[in-house]
Amino acid sequence: MFFRIFSLLACLALIPFIAAAQIRYQIGLTSGVNVSSLQSDLFTTSSGRVAPVIGCAFAVSWDERLELNQEIVLTFKGAKARAVYFRPEQKPDEHTYAYHYNSFETAVFAGLRPGRDLPLRLQIGGYLGANFHRLNREQRELMILDYQNINNAIRAVDLNDAFAGLDLGPALGLAVGEGRVRANVRYYWGARNFYNQLDFVAPGPRIRTNALRFTLTCFLH
Repeated sequence: MFFRIFSLLACLALIPFIAAAQIRYQIGLTSGVNVSSLQSDLFTTSSGRVAPVIGCAFAVSWDERLELNQEIVLTFKGAKARAVYFRPEQKPDEHTYAYHYNSFETAVFAGLRPGRDLPLRLQIGGYLGANFHRLNREQRELMILDYQNINNAIRAVDLNDAFAGLDLGPALGLAVGEGRVRANVRYYWGARNFYNQLDFVAPGPRIRTNALRFTLTCFLH
């Protein structure tokens, strides 16, 4: 209770300073490259996914050192999982199964400039994404989990629906530039377990995402 009262008083105390500050609003377009991957107990990732990202950005700054930045983007994520095809009395054939999905994402970052003469900002924030996919349901012979024993393996296709739903997590970044052009590099940690988005499964295994993103934002003014 004391903490809540203290926080409220602190916010009220800051209002005159924020009101007196010169607030600047910016809107622009952002695009770049997203390098994503998946971490799971159910499969080994053979490679991540490199794909474009495009969207818009908004920035609100109170002074030269403090900024609030939001992005709304369409991006493409996922990875290729190692999978095998079991043959009677023969060594399993090696394959890959692409867990590729698309995401509408919004992220909010608080940016702090370490020094007035440095054209960069350290950013900390979080993101929320709505995922959807059109994964191939025909490759039903490819197996994951146990790559040696078919009795302990599961079909790769059975995880498809895990990649439709919400994702969220923290993010850190660095923005470089002044004025209308800004270069950004950010890392996103997926906090949600995709496996729990499957119906009628027992909890335990995990599927989580992570991504490294490079973007260039061009503000309109």
